[in-house]
Amino acid sequence: MKIRTFIALDIPNFVVEKIFEILTSQVGDKKVKWQSKDKIHLTLKFIGDFEQKLIPELVEKLNFLNDLQTQKIELTKFGFFYANKSPRVFWIKPVISKELIKTVDEIEEVLLQYDIPKEKRKFSPHLTLLKIKNDEKVDFLNKLITLKFEPIVFESNLITLYKSDLHPSGAIYNSLHKFQLKKMELI
Repeated sequence: MKIRTFIALDIPNFVVEKIFEILTSQVGDKKVKWQSKDKIHLTLKFIGDFEQKLIPELVEKLNFLNDLQTQKIELTKFGFFYANKSPRVFWIKPVISKELIKTVDEIEEVLLQYDIPKEKRKFSPHLTLLKIKNDEKVDFLNKLITLKFEPIVFESNLITLYKSDLHPSGAIYNSLHKFQLKKMELI
């Protein structure tokens, strides 16, 4: 049986709370269906359908992730992804380490062994905050793009292999395996 999967860097709860404080304080209480707080993560690789019986083997091959150091991340700006010149996804952008970019390449190399192709597009790290429907008002979207905030700096020490079950009400994410990153070494 195949299951829908992805690998993500987990975002600490206090960071997610800070992001939503910024959004609610500057956007207000408009009836917006923001991404659920428990779904905020930094996708490193969307795998898609993967044979469930091969998950233990995949975890074994991804165990190199446990050797990574805790990642220092800085969230710096909001933005949109567009489709047909219309905004479709509102996100917050992180500045990430070269080590994490290299790790994404290493994950893709492992997944090639399972015929999961490398991403054709350049890795574009982001945290999805809102999936935009056609009925969003232009003034609301303009307000989003002009949001300002002080950079949010934090450390993340978990990378998770997730299962994603699609439901009419939205996807439900369940952890299949967590990779604990090492504490940062002080120089």
